[in-house]
Amino acid sequence: MTFDIYIHTDIVGFTALSSNMSAVEVVNLLNELFVSIDDLVTKYDLNKVKTIGDCYMVTSHPDLEDQHHECSVVCHFAVELLESLKLYNYTHPERNLEVRIGINIGPVVAGVVGTKRFLYDLWGDAVNVASRMESTSLPGRIQVTKEVADLVSSEFHIEPRGFVNVKGKGEIETFFLDGRGEKTPLRPFFRRMSSSRLGALSSAKLTETLEHLKDTQSFLDSKISKIETHLLRQSLKKINDDRN
Repeated sequence: MTFDIYIHTDIVGFTALSSNMSAVEVVNLLNELFVSIDDLVTKYDLNKVKTIGDCYMVTSHPDLEDQHHECSVVCHFAVELLESLKLYNYTHPERNLEVRIGINIGPVVAGVVGTKRFLYDLWGDAVNVASRMESTSLPGRIQVTKEVADLVSSEFHIEPRGFVNVKGKGEIETFFLDGRGEKTPLRPFFRRMSSSRLGALSSAKLTETLEHLKDTQSFLDSKISKIETHLLRQSLKKINDDRN
């Protein structure tokens, strides 16, 4: 059993849209869209589980020690997915696609079952709840559970939605993730990489990763400087107050 952050995405109104397209056109549309999502999965070092129809399923890599980091990376991925869809719609105005996204965190079991046409999959209540977060979300919105909201509330804009009636679960408190907060770097923190993992990356990918890390370092340095300045001012004020 692993502890994953699970994200479930599907295209709003896809059945009606595809009914006016040929099978080849549907496949070409999905392929173009899913390739762009594949690129984001690679960028954020996530785990693509599978696609079913117009649904795309992703998890973090299991990490019991740093769930906050894993959850943050998944949320950054979800936000950028919506941003990339806006670009897609700009270049394909005749489509005007929208997606619903749901995110949950919890224990799952991963593997394959049966003896034919092996398909890697995940099972567990956390997976089912993530799927419900997507199906009860609104077009163009990212709906998350309270557990996810609590983990990333310091980095993202979180909007309470209230309680939503979830099939098989009853009333669940949910939240909308409305984008990155002002205190969050534009790029997420990258997970620690082993020497073997670094050795498997191309020079271009290593250079890109280095630039991302420099951006994060620059952001942290500026925040540290501001905090140090504020503490110094507080200390000087206290000294002056004591003298008076």
